[in-house]
Amino acid sequence: MDVLINESQRRLLIVEGLKDNLQEIKESAIDFSASLYKSAKKRFGFNLKILLTFGAAVGGLLQPLEQYLANKNPDMSSEQVILVLIAITAVLFNESRDMTRKVVKKIKDENIEGPFFDGLRKTKKLVYAFKGFLGTLGNTAAYLSDVMAYVYMIPLIGYLAVSLQGGISDTEISNLVERLLAIGVFTISNAALTEIVKRIVNR
Repeated sequence: MDVLINESQRRLLIVEGLKDNLQEIKESAIDFSASLYKSAKKRFGFNLKILLTFGAAVGGLLQPLEQYLANKNPDMSSEQVILVLIAITAVLFNESRDMTRKVVKKIKDENIEGPFFDGLRKTKKLVYAFKGFLGTLGNTAAYLSDVMAYVYMIPLIGYLAVSLQGGISDTEISNLVERLLAIGVFTISNAALTEIVKRIVNR
C-alpha cells in the first residue's frame, strides 16, 4: 500500500534525517584523515600530525580531492595519489620546511608535479571561496578568524544545500539548528549556523 505524505511531513523527514547523514559525513572525513596519516607515516615516513589534530577539516578537503585526482589522472597509482595529498597537506597547512622539501622532492622524482599543482590550486580556490562565504555572514561569523579550523563545514554545507532545496520554515530551521548543534556536527554558534541555513534556503 502506498503511503502519501504532504509537503510539510516530507520536509520534517528531511530535517530528521539530516543530522544522521551530516554526522556520517563528518566521521567519514575524520576516518579518511586518520587513514592518510597512517599511510604518510608508514609508506613515506612523514609525521603529519595536522591530519589528527584537524581530522575533520583536512579530511573534508582531501577526501573529494582524492577522487578528483584519481579520475583526472587514471595513470597515477594509488600510492602516487596519496603522495600528492600528503604534499598538498604539507604546503597548505604550513608543515615544517624540511618535511615539505622532502615530500616535494618525491613529487618531482615521481614526475607528478602537474597533478600536485592542479590539486593545490583546486584546494586553495575552495578554501578562499569558503573564506569569502564566511565573510558574508557578517557579525554572526566575525569570530571565525581561523578559517582552517572550520573548513570541515564545507562538505556539510554542500550536503545541506542539496537536501534543503525547496526551502523550510523558520520553525524547521530552528529545529534543525538545535539538533545539529546538540550532536556536535557544527562547532559554531546558534546564530552563525542559523544564518548559514537561511542563506542556503535563500530566505
